[in-house]
Amino acid sequence: MPGEVVAGFFFEDQRPVEGPSALLDWRLNGLLHKLLLAGSATGQLGENILVGNNGKLEASWILFVGGGRLQDLAPFTYGGLVSSVVDDCRRAGFNQISLCLTAPADAAPDWVEQLARELALGSGDMEILLTLQEGVGA
Repeated sequence: MPGEVVAGFFFEDQRPVEGPSALLDWRLNGLLHKLLLAGSATGQLGENILVGNNGKLEASWILFVGGGRLQDLAPFTYGGLVSSVVDDCRRAGFNQISLCLTAPADAAPDWVEQLARELALGSGDMEILLTLQEGVGA
């Protein structure tokens, strides 16, 4: 994934971690998995883990974002969570972010297009790249 930072969500009620964060974790030699086993990470809403690239990804930074409980995640709340990550990355000084998303279980077919439009409206000069994995849910 290109960008200055690649962000993926992990959830407190999903073990093992699945989806994009599982792939990012694999490329980082299981760093997130080790943090979870040690109790240093939980996946709680608002938890952010920013780590430097180990040379296996194009981006310089990887951001694992706690999404709370996956079973409680609805398309509307997921959109707010994504917007919050974009705002956090902007405040951190990033200009290009790759978001690795998983569509919520009951998302409308055009969910990602709606989200992309909303992000484009509030992105200013920040470049946001979206990658979507479908079919994962509570």
